[in-house]
Amino acid sequence: MGSYKFKYGDALLETKINDDDIIAVLVPKKAKPLQSIEEEVLRVLEAPSGTAPLKVLVNPGETVVIIVSDVTRLWIKTNLFLLHVVDYLNGLGVADKDISVIIALGTHRPSTEAEKEKIVGTEIYQRISIYDHDCFNPEENTFMGQSERGTPIYINKRVVEADRVILTGGIVFHLFAGFGGGAKSIVPGVAGIETIQYNHRLTFNKGEGTGLNPAAASNKIEGNPMREDITEICRRVNPDFLINAVLDAEGSFVKLVAGDFEAAWLEGCEFIRECDGIAIAEKSDIVVATAGGFPKDINLYQTVKTMDNCLYGGKENSIIVLMSECRDGLGAAEFMDWFQYETLEAMEQALKRNFTVPGYAAYKTAYTAAYRKLILISSLPQQQVRQLGFIPATDLEEAMALAYSLSPANPKITLMPNGANTLPICK
Repeated sequence: MGSYKFKYGDALLETKINDDDIIAVLVPKKAKPLQSIEEEVLRVLEAPSGTAPLKVLVNPGETVVIIVSDVTRLWIKTNLFLLHVVDYLNGLGVADKDISVIIALGTHRPSTEAEKEKIVGTEIYQRISIYDHDCFNPEENTFMGQSERGTPIYINKRVVEADRVILTGGIVFHLFAGFGGGAKSIVPGVAGIETIQYNHRLTFNKGEGTGLNPAAASNKIEGNPMREDITEICRRVNPDFLINAVLDAEGSFVKLVAGDFEAAWLEGCEFIRECDGIAIAEKSDIVVATAGGFPKDINLYQTVKTMDNCLYGGKENSIIVLMSECRDGLGAAEFMDWFQYETLEAMEQALKRNFTVPGYAAYKTAYTAAYRKLILISSLPQQQVRQLGFIPATDLEEAMALAYSLSPANPKITLMPNGANTLPICK
C-alpha cells in the first residue's frame, strides 16, 4: 500500500491505495522556468513567429489597443509582462496617452477598479486608460458582417478603430475550444453577445437532441467548428500582434510566444501538448483527481475543466473521485438554474436557444453525471451535490471506500494530482 497526497484548497488530503491497482500517475512534464520575464518579452517581441518584429509594425503616434484577460484568468499573471510590452511601445514613439487596455470580459461581469489594478499591475493601472468590454451594449460594438458559418460578427469599437491591436493571454487545454489563448481574446473576449452565442452553439451538433460535437473538445484545433470560426473572425479583425504566456502547474512562466496570432499561438499549443498532454496505455476503472488546490478549486465552475479532463482517463460508467474545495460555492449565479431541466436533451435545447458559458459548464456537469459515477469531496452542501447528480463524500478515505465498492475487483486506477493541467491522451 502506498500513501498518496492531493491538494485541496490550502490543505492536503491523504489516503492509502494499493500500488498494484495504479496503472498511471499523470503529472505534467517538467519545463524550465524562465529566468527573466523582461528579457524573454523583449526577445519574442523582436524575434516573433509568423510576422515582422513589433518595432516594424508599429509607428510613432499610432493608437494601440492591448487586449488582456479578465480577473477569472489571473493565473496568466498579465501584470508581470504587460509593463514590458507598454515600455517597449513607448520606446517606439507610442505615448501612454495613445495606448489603451481593454479587458476581454466576454460575457463575464464588469471588473471592479481593484480587479483592474490586479490584472494589469499598479504602474500600468496608473499610467494607461483601461476599459471593460461590454458584449451587451450594441453601441460599443461594430458589425463586421458574417463568418462562413453564419456567425454575425460584432467587435468592440475601440478594437476596430485602433491603428494597432495586440492580443495577450495564456495557453492551456480548453474543454471546447481546443486550447485557450490566441484568437479567444477576440471571440468571446471582445465580441458582441450575438457573436458569442452563435459561435458557442457550434459546440453542439446540428438538430435537436444531437448532443455535443466531439470535434469541439480539448486538444482539438483542426476540424473543431467553434475554434475554426473564432480563427476566421479573428482574421477578419486582423490584429497586428500576439503575446501569450505558458505557465506550469506551480504558476511559473515556462514559455512566451509572440507574433502572428495564429502561428505564435500554435507554437504554444504544441508546447502544451508536449508538457501537459499525458499518454495513457488504457483507461481506468477509477480516476482519482484534484483540480490542484486553491485557486484552481475555488468553485465548481472552475472545476469543470478538471472534470472534463477526467473523462478522458476513465472508461464509460467508471468512477471519478474528485477533490475540489469550492470555498466560493458554484461560482456562477445561474449554474443551478440549468438543473431545472430533467434531461440532457432538454438542457441542450435551452442552451441552443440562449447559450451561456455557465450554462455549458452546467451541461458538462450533467453530462459527466450521466456517463460516470462522480464522488465529490467539497465544501458544497451534500443536498446540492446530489442535485448535480454526484455522490457527496466527507473525506478521501470515505470516497475511496465508496469507489472500491462501486468498481470491479482489483480495479485499475489512474491518479491525477494536477487534474486542471493534465489531459490524458489514450494512444
